[in-house]
Amino acid sequence: MHFSISLPAAASLLLFTAACQTPPGKDTAQAGPPPVTAAGLSALPRCATGASARLADGIPVGYLGSDPDDPQRCLVEWSDRSHPLYFGFWSPSPKRPISEPAREAFSAALTGPVGTEASFEDEGAQMWSRVTVTHVANSVVDVAGQQRPALELRVVRHDALGRADVRAETRYSIDRATGVLLRSESVTPMADGQVSTTTGWRIGSLDEAG
Repeated sequence: MHFSISLPAAASLLLFTAACQTPPGKDTAQAGPPPVTAAGLSALPRCATGASARLADGIPVGYLGSDPDDPQRCLVEWSDRSHPLYFGFWSPSPKRPISEPAREAFSAALTGPVGTEASFEDEGAQMWSRVTVTHVANSVVDVAGQQRPALELRVVRHDALGRADVRAETRYSIDRATGVLLRSESVTPMADGQVSTTTGWRIGSLDEAG
């Protein structure tokens, strides 16, 4: 497994914004969004327990905590089914336990600063081989009018036959406070050089208390 950590100066200038300070006497409700830094998570996110959410299309989501056999395997319920998702967003395909190299790669990208990249071999997949996980940015995601700091991951599955133009890319926005997946997007390069982005998951509202 390969690990590399880089933080180009130009990228850091684009990704880092200073915290807004509210002048004395001003209404704090008018303060700007939370500051965005280049840091990774201070620790791997715990599986959300007792929280509830609603997707943008209205589907309710429940967070049932960790699998008793694996604290990093989160149980998330929607459409009357419980779905086991590692770190709250990743499902090996076909469904099987996550490999140790994959676990280490996701751990490195989640806790490393912007620019951290790690990879692993997806030995059980037929179409894909190497998977690259990168902490590409930190951002702020609007959820029901609340600005929530999020960590942005890019996961790229590379073609098993080595074709550079055949790949599957997904971007995940992960809530820094709860570890809840706020948004996922599939990114598809087009033949004309354009890029098509499809949102597959977007939280419309989140109740941390459940």
